[in-house]
Amino acid sequence: MGIWGNLNEIRLPDLLLLLEERDGVLVFQCKKRLPLSLEISGGRLGTVREGKRPIPLYRAEERLLSLMRDQDAAFNFRPDDLLPTARGPKLSALALRLSTLFEEIEAVRRRLPAPGARFVLKDPRPLPQTRWRDVFEKAKEPLSRGVSALELADLLRIPLPVAQHFLYEASRARRVIPEQARRAREPGLGRLLARFVPTP
Repeated sequence: MGIWGNLNEIRLPDLLLLLEERDGVLVFQCKKRLPLSLEISGGRLGTVREGKRPIPLYRAEERLLSLMRDQDAAFNFRPDDLLPTARGPKLSALALRLSTLFEEIEAVRRRLPAPGARFVLKDPRPLPQTRWRDVFEKAKEPLSRGVSALELADLLRIPLPVAQHFLYEASRARRVIPEQARRAREPGLGRLLARFVPTP
């Protein structure tokens, strides 16, 4: 028996838990985006497709986080007992992770940097928050050159909102600064700009 409805009727993590003991394909339909389909087998997430194209787990999480803010998104679940064995995360673990990430991100959403805003490393000391330390270590090399949340998400294979949240926390801890701020502090930049910017 299939299931269909709208995300204004049930939270997405609760929907995943509801389907934990069923095998089939869960499809989300939303305006201006390709359909997102999730294969579910043995209580685990299998292949995820955006339209017809398979996408990696971090991109799937990114889309699912965006769906949690889209109350108009519709879904339907089609049972299928012949799906290949799923090797992704357990639906219970995915539901908990999405709930936790969503709450953390929503609390600071208005303060998150723009996806394309570039940041550079200022201080290589570990971040105070334990949860960001591994991310910071992996991000140091790209940050030394300058990197945006968009680029960092692909480099570290993390959802874009998580990359934005990380840069926000690293900026608060003064471990990174906006690339424009560094350029403004470079010696001689003021004299260089004066040659090209006319004085009133």
